[in-house]
Amino acid sequence: MTAASRPAPPLELPTPGGARRSLEEFRGRPVIVSFLGNAGCLFCRAHVIRTIQARDAIAAVGGGVIFVVFHDPELVMSRMMHDLDLPYVLLVDPERQAYARWGLGQATLRSKLMPGLYWETAKTVWKVVSGRERALTQLPDPGQLGGDFVVTRDGILAFENRMKSFHDRAPIGDLLAAMTTP
Repeated sequence: MTAASRPAPPLELPTPGGARRSLEEFRGRPVIVSFLGNAGCLFCRAHVIRTIQARDAIAAVGGGVIFVVFHDPELVMSRMMHDLDLPYVLLVDPERQAYARWGLGQATLRSKLMPGLYWETAKTVWKVVSGRERALTQLPDPGQLGGDFVVTRDGILAFENRMKSFHDRAPIGDLLAAMTTP
């Protein structure tokens, strides 16, 4: 996770309904841009839930949120967001061109074998069992990694976290802090 100070890459993609939306629409307000992994990734689903739970804090700074997925929207909705009322923009990048433009890569064999993955999986499952988080659909699947970014009111990257493993999501508190940084 690093602070940045360069212009955000362009981002213009369709919504699941086919309408084209862009990051440029958010000019003048801070925005979290979260690229999600596989439609069955429980860490991505937990991240979406935590972002929804932070709705009031995001609104308090005048911010917005864009989620980007690469799977078919119906699969994403049925697996990752099946019972969520998503108050944010969801964009679809089936060719993963935006993922590449924003510097997001694939999981390595090493990241799939790291003990941290299993520890984070156990912690997330415990949160579900204890009732602190809603049930998740599936354990993470190898493949495309996501990342979290904060873009300032002026279109500058204030924060970037390109995931190196499935459980390497930026904490919501860090994203909120970056949204309030001038």
